[in-house]
Formats: sequence, C-alpha cells, structure tokens
Amino acid sequence: MAAEKGHRRRRPIITLITDFGEGYYVAAMKGVILDICQDACIVDITHDIRSHDVLEGAFTLLCTYPYFPPKSVHVAVVDPGVGSERRGIIVATDDHYFVGPDNGVFSFVFNREQVRKVISIESQLYQRGTVSPTFHGRDVFSPVAAWLALGTQLEKFGQEIEDYAGATVLPVQKVEENRLEGMVIHVDKFGNIITSISRDNASQLLGNEGTPKFFLNGHEITHHYSFYAEASPGEVFTLLGSSGYYEIAAHKKRAADILGVERGEKVQLELVTE
Repeated sequence: MAAEKGHRRRRPIITLITDFGEGYYVAAMKGVILDICQDACIVDITHDIRSHDVLEGAFTLLCTYPYFPPKSVHVAVVDPGVGSERRGIIVATDDHYFVGPDNGVFSFVFNREQVRKVISIESQLYQRGTVSPTFHGRDVFSPVAAWLALGTQLEKFGQEIEDYAGATVLPVQKVEENRLEGMVIHVDKFGNIITSISRDNASQLLGNEGTPKFFLNGHEITHHYSFYAEASPGEVFTLLGSSGYYEIAAHKKRAADILGVERGEKVQLELVTE
C-alpha cells in the first residue's frame, strides 16, 4: 500500500532550466527568488542547455515538468533575444505555470497542454527595481516566478495575449499515403536520436495498423523494440521513448554516430503491414 501523503502545507516549488552553465548567474536568480519567497523549494533541472539552444530547452522542459506537483512554477531561460522587443510571458495551464521569454521555449507545452492563459509580463511591480537589458533571468523572470509561487493573481502581471510564439518546433506532415516526415529534435547523452514523431502523430495521420520503419540520412531502420536490451549489441533499432516520441537507438552504442546524424535532420516514418 502506498504511503499516504502528508497534510503539511506544501512549500512552493520553482524549477529552473537555463543555458547559463557555471558562474554566478544561477545563484543570482536563486537569491532573487528567495528574497521574495523564502519558503521556495528551488529545483535545478539543468543549467547545461547548449548556449542559445531554444529547442533543447523546450525539449528538456517537456521531459520534466509533468512530474512535478500541481501549481509548480517552471522558469525556462534560454534567451538569445534578451533585451530585444521579444516579450516575457507567463503560461498558465490547469496544473502548472511557466515563466520565460516568448521565443518558442514553451512550444512543447503549447502542443501538449490545454493552455488557460498566456500573460505578457508588463507590470514593474513584480520585477526588480533596476532591470538589466542583458539579464532578464535575474531581474524579470525570477521575481515574477517568486510572486507567482506566493499566489499573486495572473492579471496583476500584465495583459492576456493570444499572439505568442506557439507550438512551432514540432514539424510532422504526411508526405505519402503511408509515410510521415518529421525531424530529429534531440540527441541525448547516449547518442539516442529523438524524433518529432509521436505515436499520436502516426495514429492520427496513418492509422494504427503496421510496424514502424524509419528512414534517416540514407539508412532504413526496420527493427522496432519495446526497450533497449531487446536488441543485439550494436544493432540499430527504433522504440517509443519515455518522452512519448519515437527514438532511433543502438544497443550499447551511439546511434547518432553510427548513422552520422545531427539534430535538425529530416526523418521519415512508414507503417509497414505484412
């Protein structure tokens, strides 16, 4: 029998994803958060996103936020346009809040969730008194996240908007009667190749019949398994990964190196029936 959850007041949870790496940047953000919301539980998801890599930040957020408690606040700062006219936004779903730049970093959230509101961050009351044009992570997004965690109403931060960046990083289209085309959206530490094609894509566009066959960089990948160890050592195969998207992998090898594949390359899926 699972242990019962306690009845103590839950500490506000704020998660952080950035491309800041080492240095003082993340510590400064945490200091701002704790100065406003001293009870905050700050969770570092990662600060090792490749510099300016909005897509990697978006994918990392996709793979982590659903597993946090309701009303968690997720700050994602991968922001090559900092200081420009790009807006800062708050995205509110039924279970989570997301704070960061309006540059596509929340694209997977828009694709997966029923969005309740998107707010343009405008009010100076919930930002630091002096806002650096080069460090909105510290001066805008961190204080906004802290005030959100304290229960500040969305409308106090700014106006609701509808012309936000939207779900722009999931290109999947039907190119033949039984074939879809997507792209490689991530290559992980193990060299596994994550595509933009999900089981839902295949079901909606091609139906539910057939075994997936993938075409990538001149290679055909015909073996499909449920988990990595089903394959023979070094064998290249496909499976449905934990992110919900199809992966191309090689047992105990780096599929990306074997196939000579990098992120952004086109990939096709065909459902083969016997």
